[in-house]
Amino acid sequence: MHLLSLCRVLGALLIVLGGSQLVPMAVALFYREPEWVVFLYSAAAVAATGVLMYLVSRHAKEITERDGFYVVTAGWICSALVGAIPYYFTGTLPAFTDAVFESMSGFTTTGASVFERYDTVSNGIFLWRSMTQWFGGMGIIVLALVILPALGIGGMELFKREVPGPYSEKITPRIRDTAKALWSVYLLFTVLATLVLYGLGMTLFEAVNHALTTISTAGFSTNSGSVGGFESPAIEWVIIFFMFLSGMNFSHHYSFLTRKGRRWNFLRETEWRWYTTAMVVCALAVIAYLYLHQGYSLDQAATKGSFQVVSILTTTGYSSDDYVQWGAFPQILLFILMITGGCAGSTSGGVKFVRVLLIFKFIRLELLKLLHPKVVVHVKINRVRVTPEIQSNIFAFLFLYITTLAAATLLVSLDGHSFLTSVGAAVSALSNIGPGLDAVGPAENFAGMSSYLKWVLIACMMMGRLELMTVFVLFMPRAWLR
Repeated sequence: MHLLSLCRVLGALLIVLGGSQLVPMAVALFYREPEWVVFLYSAAAVAATGVLMYLVSRHAKEITERDGFYVVTAGWICSALVGAIPYYFTGTLPAFTDAVFESMSGFTTTGASVFERYDTVSNGIFLWRSMTQWFGGMGIIVLALVILPALGIGGMELFKREVPGPYSEKITPRIRDTAKALWSVYLLFTVLATLVLYGLGMTLFEAVNHALTTISTAGFSTNSGSVGGFESPAIEWVIIFFMFLSGMNFSHHYSFLTRKGRRWNFLRETEWRWYTTAMVVCALAVIAYLYLHQGYSLDQAATKGSFQVVSILTTTGYSSDDYVQWGAFPQILLFILMITGGCAGSTSGGVKFVRVLLIFKFIRLELLKLLHPKVVVHVKINRVRVTPEIQSNIFAFLFLYITTLAAATLLVSLDGHSFLTSVGAAVSALSNIGPGLDAVGPAENFAGMSSYLKWVLIACMMMGRLELMTVFVLFMPRAWLR
């Protein structure tokens, strides 16, 4: 491991995070909230530390593929600790564990919260909370590649470890241009969502916060009742639309906006078709169940059912109703969607649709070989052959995901929670969703859980955001040997 390279990247991240705290500081000043002082001191200390680290490591070597594992993991831990500073020193979350939990939940776009009373939280803290999710959505390390081009040492290694999915697609020849393109689309969607939500009756502050946490498929809200607290079907449908877009591969959005000849290519993408079809089918199933078995009117069932399916499938985690009260069928269906997640290259968590799709293709191939042992058939997606390396990576990831989920469920159950609460909390953290099942459903939060359990979930949130293997490889002795 090249310590100077690690120091250089962490220094860049601290500069970005320190400077970003000036925005909630300005908001706190505007609303005459005393928290502005904490943001000022925190921004100065964090940014100064980052500048010092960056200057000390100016002769750092190029980052290798192995260094990418250390850098990305350390970057997310560092970000969570820095993000906890405003919560802790303003007294919003006086327990250090709670402050780190809320911060890690933000940066990993999980949306699990320990806030119990929203009426005592300042606007500056609310904005910082939303900003952590927005930064985490597209990736704070990818952001650093855009803002600090001088960082460009082995940028592709960082990009591969940061972007979710079994593969990381460069949409431009240079990695910095790719990062800039993705962030440009991300920013454009955020602005559009802000304007539409503001036009539908949210205050400008509410619209900004919900745009930040919708486009990042993250789910923090300024309303204690989440999106359902606004009691506006129009707002719910707009957020459904933007959650759907954010659950797609952002390279498709870039192509649609900039490449006329390839504008509609995503319609031929197998993953996108599965993603869209599953969303529609599951939404119709939940709508029918709510209408036929729960006494909802058709328009209520359509709005609430569609909203919750899209929110869970994209791992946003917003709620417009308490689905724990809906009965077993919708909860089981939503639980399956929690594991599945959105598309590769999106801001969603979970296993990702491309992996699920390829697993089905592998199963089909093995069944075909039972009928025709000598047949030679290759697994393809979008008419491109899936390499043996990607196949083994997918199987390894899936096994690791199931094993980690089982272990996390057991650890949660040791704290005395029911099976539904245990598995709900584990999948909520590991798939970066937010709400789970039973005692951690959409109408509840994680405040009542023990410190031990919160640290377990903090680890799960980070591992889920980095797609497990990036973190687990560091437990191998060979990862630390030259």
